[in-house]
Amino acid sequence: MMSVAEYPEEAQRQFLSFLRDTISPQLGCRPDSTSGQSGMAWDGSPIEYSFELKGSSSTPSVRFVIDLAKLRPLDSSYPLSIMNTQNIVDELSQRIEGFNDIWYQNLVKRFTHSDLASEDQKSLAAKTDHQSSIMIGFDIHRKPASRGGLPVMGKVYFLPCFAAAHESTTRWQVVRSAIRQLPGIDKQSNILRALSMIEEYLAEKPRDWEDSARYLATDFVKPGKARLKLYLRAAGGKFEEVWDYYTLGGRITGLDEDKEKFRELVDLTSGRGQVKDDARPSTHVRRKATTIYFSLSADSPYPAPKICIYPASVATSDESILRGLDAWLMENGMNKGGVSMEDRLKCVL
Repeated sequence: MMSVAEYPEEAQRQFLSFLRDTISPQLGCRPDSTSGQSGMAWDGSPIEYSFELKGSSSTPSVRFVIDLAKLRPLDSSYPLSIMNTQNIVDELSQRIEGFNDIWYQNLVKRFTHSDLASEDQKSLAAKTDHQSSIMIGFDIHRKPASRGGLPVMGKVYFLPCFAAAHESTTRWQVVRSAIRQLPGIDKQSNILRALSMIEEYLAEKPRDWEDSARYLATDFVKPGKARLKLYLRAAGGKFEEVWDYYTLGGRITGLDEDKEKFRELVDLTSGRGQVKDDARPSTHVRRKATTIYFSLSADSPYPAPKICIYPASVATSDESILRGLDAWLMENGMNKGGVSMEDRLKCVL
């Protein structure tokens, strides 16, 4: 993917060497029938790669997320152990310029429960039906790092399901409480204003919406520069319901011109648009709800929203999704390099 995205050779060498020598050994042995399933991806995979496309660039960036829970072999005695993850965090602390883990250290105590006794860990894993409580993400930079460094922005994702089960409360209550208790958060007035908007919106909804919180994520940079990223599943499936959540019922303004672009993206990638679709094998995935992402930062009193859609839930094939995406990118001027996503993916598969 980095090669297809035309990364400099040195940046490729730096990250791929880290992947081979440091990350891969933490994944354990080759997966088999006794291995556990990650709670990150729909197919149980502990790895997720993605291209990031921006209208300001003709080439995509590459992003990478990994779940380092002890799945291969499965740790049945201490299923919520984060030892592998902590090993990677310790390595990042030595190799990323500007690394800061103040918020990570606070949140890891609230969300992971790796300090509980064996029986308590087993009970929580049984209640949530998996043992993935934390993931590490990387935005891979094009500019190579200085000697011995890594060309990445490091991120960490926490799943609130374990804390909610342990505390007998909703996932949203866990997330908002964790944010409000972060060190120095009382000085982050914009983050607190943005959080209040989300709280107001969810207060108007049925209580079961509060269990839609999927992740709370932040960056390995100092508070004041770090973002807080909330991933919340949309309860409604209709576009207007999703859009209402995206704008928090109109609380986030200035988004009207994007509405039809999003509607078109949903239509084209779900197979309802005018895109040629030959007979191909069907996609086989469990249906996943659309997810709303809000980024909270010191720079704005408004949450910055994104919509995460899962077209494989309804599209007839992977090819139809790719063709719909390429049609949308072309129409919106986001394919300046002239290379389709279909061609890019065929180069890496």
